[in-house]
Amino acid sequence: MAAFSFNEFYQRNRRIVIWVILFGLLWLLRDFFGVVLLSFVLAIVAAPLADIGTRRLRLPHWLALTLVYVLFLVVLGSFVRFVVPSVASEVNRMIGNLPATELRVIETKNRLIETYPTLRQPVNGFLRSALPDERVASIEAQLTAERKRLGVTDEQIAASASATEPPSGVLADYFNRQDQLYVNELMAGQFQRVRDYAPAVINMMYRATATTLLGLLFSFLILIDLKRIARGIEGLRNSRVGDFYAEAAEPVARFGLVLGRAIEAQAVIAVVNTALTLILMLILGIPLVAMLSLIVFACSFLPVVGVVASTAPIVLVALNAGGLGLSFTAVWTLIVLHAAEAYLLYPYIYGRHLKLNPVLTVIILYVAYHAFGLWGMLLGVPVARYFIHDVIGLGLRDDPLAPTVSP
Repeated sequence: MAAFSFNEFYQRNRRIVIWVILFGLLWLLRDFFGVVLLSFVLAIVAAPLADIGTRRLRLPHWLALTLVYVLFLVVLGSFVRFVVPSVASEVNRMIGNLPATELRVIETKNRLIETYPTLRQPVNGFLRSALPDERVASIEAQLTAERKRLGVTDEQIAASASATEPPSGVLADYFNRQDQLYVNELMAGQFQRVRDYAPAVINMMYRATATTLLGLLFSFLILIDLKRIARGIEGLRNSRVGDFYAEAAEPVARFGLVLGRAIEAQAVIAVVNTALTLILMLILGIPLVAMLSLIVFACSFLPVVGVVASTAPIVLVALNAGGLGLSFTAVWTLIVLHAAEAYLLYPYIYGRHLKLNPVLTVIILYVAYHAFGLWGMLLGVPVARYFIHDVIGLGLRDDPLAPTVSP
């Protein structure tokens, strides 16, 4: 039996070994993705701004780049000085208003059931499906005792499911108790999450500020010495890791271009979406606009599903501030706004950059979230776009990033 030769194994499986090592290194460095990605984003934004100063204002490159980063620091300082305290204050107000919000939700549900009695069973079915099994079992045990106490039979409950008139007497008392238990349990669970996560949101903003400062520093150092860094990377071609450079340099550069275009598109969409939603909330008189605008901006970086994630808190705040009428107004105006963005803005900005079908986008986000969490939501679409159009080779003819395939 011939002795195992690592060199021979490497030569036969060089491509596989190289990519396994590279992905292994990425996995080990996963805790630094935030700083790396933010440095990459800031460099993408700063480079063309510095070029404008160099070409049009005839400034030295180092001076134009320095002025751009001074502007970034002013924006970041303004955010910390004005936005973060406002958001923190509004989060505390929202936590204090949670009991009033719960009463609003219960009153709205009761009015809806009184007007349309046949909706009682579907609504309660939805509430049951949103609760853990052990909580549903506990509520059902309480309702069984309540039926015995009131003398309500299963036949009466079944008959009320198809009734067009609201129940009366002891049957009405039983259903009111049922509605109260389910709604209270659901609201208690959701509001407890809000109480748990709200302080974390404020801490996250301060951590994000510190990460942004590091990203500004790293991206500035990279751009100010970009030519020397590029020559150093090019020198890897003739080094001992030349095989890694030959195999991975071009794919990594192409993926960086795809990721950069995706981030550019999402940044433009996030700014426009936040501005339009802010104007809409000011017109409707919805409070807590600083906190809600921050949520909208963050959720705008999540294609498709970010719309639902950012709309829910706006509707809840509108329900608490102005009742059912304001919440319905907020819902349909947001639907109109997002529809206009989806059919007019997104195809022009995002579609031109990545050209992915919306259904495929949802599938990618669902799989990426369950596999990689938040990073999967943020990077799943550009990564999938890269593999579909660059690795597999399903490029589009009008796509400037599509790989060239020789006949």
